[in-house]
Amino acid sequence: MIKTLKHIYKITGLVILKKRSIILYNRLKRQNSKTNIKTKIFKLNNKHVFFGYYDLNPISLDNNKILSLVVPAEKNTLNTASVGYFNIDDENKFYKLADTKTWCWQQGARLKWSLNNNVVIYNNLNNNNYGCVFQNIKTLKISKQLSFPIYDFSNDEKFGLSLNFSRLQRLRAGYGYSNLEDITKKVKAPKDDGVFLIDIEKDTSNLIISLNKLSQISPKDTMIGAEHYINHLSWNKSSNRFLFFHLWKKGNFRSSRLFTSDKEGKNIYLLENDETVSHYDWKNDDYICLTTHSNKYGLRYTIFKDLSSEKEILNTNVLNEDGHPTYHPKDQDILLSDTYPDKYGERSLFVYNINKEKKSIIGAFKSPIKYRSDYRCDLHPRWNDEGTKIAFDSTHTNKRTINIIDFENTLHT
Repeated sequence: MIKTLKHIYKITGLVILKKRSIILYNRLKRQNSKTNIKTKIFKLNNKHVFFGYYDLNPISLDNNKILSLVVPAEKNTLNTASVGYFNIDDENKFYKLADTKTWCWQQGARLKWSLNNNVVIYNNLNNNNYGCVFQNIKTLKISKQLSFPIYDFSNDEKFGLSLNFSRLQRLRAGYGYSNLEDITKKVKAPKDDGVFLIDIEKDTSNLIISLNKLSQISPKDTMIGAEHYINHLSWNKSSNRFLFFHLWKKGNFRSSRLFTSDKEGKNIYLLENDETVSHYDWKNDDYICLTTHSNKYGLRYTIFKDLSSEKEILNTNVLNEDGHPTYHPKDQDILLSDTYPDKYGERSLFVYNINKEKKSIIGAFKSPIKYRSDYRCDLHPRWNDEGTKIAFDSTHTNKRTINIIDFENTLHT
């Protein structure tokens, strides 16, 4: 009888309702976010101001400007997003450059600074297809227009990595684009879809790794009947190899693993196949910091060596929650990362000294309960090029804002 009652309790959703009620109570109980450092907040009335994912730097090389997307303050990805920037010394004046319809809540429009500090790059619709543009912020002229969307550029901007953004959005809402129909949706592991290498000068695309091929490498039982897709393409520092997530989904069950490859898609290596992979950052050409999770070990920050089984697990006593790790650009002993909301609905921002095994909390920022699922707003912290400033998105003002903190040397200790 007791077992039957417990089963009814679970299937009626009362367990979930109880958990959500406790979380809501704790959030209302403590409304104010705590931070140890003064934060500059870039915001606009009745608008969401945000950047997107943590693997791109929104701050210009001269530290005078910060890139941003601006959309109406509502939950609607069908809106057109304004692309532009703020001057660092004026957090209330937005300089619009253009509009884009290819954006999402988690990864934005893959907006970034070009090697030319007066040019920005972002994805857009070109001739009713996904594409990418280079735009001069002074003249507003489009200096280059690509026929393909770019996920990540090589460090010399001669090559780009791309994927099927419509398939990504269909299978992982909040990460891709929904403007165009996914023409591969009837195929579980397409032979003509996967990782694409884009020649920027020639404006050509070449499929270098297919989803069909990936599905046949060390296949798992969970892949049977599942739909496969790609996410999170990232070049290493010299752009001679890149990492990517191979994911597969069946119903509500999603699995992932991490591959690395050379530019031609020839020397493919399955770096993590046992634990669920989550977030990443290249330390250099050979080492990657990765957050992984398994039922056996829980959440771990692990440093992997590419093309090998070598790995180092960081201090699990203090690094046991998922986050978005990024190495300090001048000091590889320092990791910047964040957390998901705690019982008070607050996301923590922190740095971790690998050598000293010390975690230093920079601040905690409220995340209203309405920001959840694909609409959530992770902090997604990012360094500027010198590692003197930290930029992050947040909803602690009850709408999306971009924030900048001046990083202090005292946090290294």
